[in-house]
Amino acid sequence: MEQEKTFCKELQDCKEIDLRDNRGKRHKMWLVLLSLTLGLLRKRDGNLSSLHRSIANTNNDLCNFLKIENEGVISRSQLPILLQKVNLLCFEKLLFKHYGIELSEEEKSWFSGDGKELRGSIETGDKRGTAIVQLVRQSDKAVLGQNFYEGKKESEKPTLRDLIKQTGASSEKITADALHLNPEMTELIAGNGGIFMIGLKENQKELLADMRKDASFLTPVNQLVTTQKGHGRIDRRSYFHYDVSWEYFDERWSKSNFQSLFKVIRERYNLTTGKTSTETAFYISNGKYEETEDYFGALRNHWAVEVNNHIRDVTLNEDRLRTKKRV
Repeated sequence: MEQEKTFCKELQDCKEIDLRDNRGKRHKMWLVLLSLTLGLLRKRDGNLSSLHRSIANTNNDLCNFLKIENEGVISRSQLPILLQKVNLLCFEKLLFKHYGIELSEEEKSWFSGDGKELRGSIETGDKRGTAIVQLVRQSDKAVLGQNFYEGKKESEKPTLRDLIKQTGASSEKITADALHLNPEMTELIAGNGGIFMIGLKENQKELLADMRKDASFLTPVNQLVTTQKGHGRIDRRSYFHYDVSWEYFDERWSKSNFQSLFKVIRERYNLTTGKTSTETAFYISNGKYEETEDYFGALRNHWAVEVNNHIRDVTLNEDRLRTKKRV
């Protein structure tokens, strides 16, 4: 609990977190936020009533541990009103400072970057709401950092770039969807000694056409076939790694240092219907083919973010947590 003590002290000292008017304050903001954090750590996320029950159940023990007077628990109806008066950016900063990932200078890790819309923020008549962008470590699905944007007027692309800068992850190994294949992203990572592996689709038509042509006649420097059975289907994935360091790329990609092309053929056989579907995907990277990186594993684990989103939606019921509060 020493970590909680330190976190508690910083919550008390951070005057910027509490945005309430001084009149009529009944509950200590820092204590409510500490109790809320314990609820999140107890995996009560996604349902405000569940979080409130956790606050009530742990309140007595927490007050005894902190050696403070038990002044009672905030009510369920008052909790969202108080939370609206929290400086979310300050609170988030403290959370990641104490409970986030510490990047190792010696060993790079694979992170997946992706966005997810918070459906509870979509107001009646709108199609878009607030979206969250995360960097998730593939090995254990721990979140390195997160950022938000308004889907009606902002974009995921600059939000993920800003998140990579803020977290210092540009020197790590990052996988991302084809949406993020642009010189600003690739230069950011390559220029700081990191490795990127980003999807290649029709949003970069000329580059995709060139890489498809290369893959049609080049001999792979490495390849792997995996088969997995489950959920009423058989999934067969064929991975191919090509050296494209010799290829000429347009001037705008000159600082991206493209080295490797990956092709993944996904074949799915449905055991019930007997039907087979096939999908081919391409990825491009500045990772050198001579290096013994687990590129194929990183491609497979890129869906760590998607799995993380599924857990938050289905298990933690995050999309049921509705809010009109904008970040």
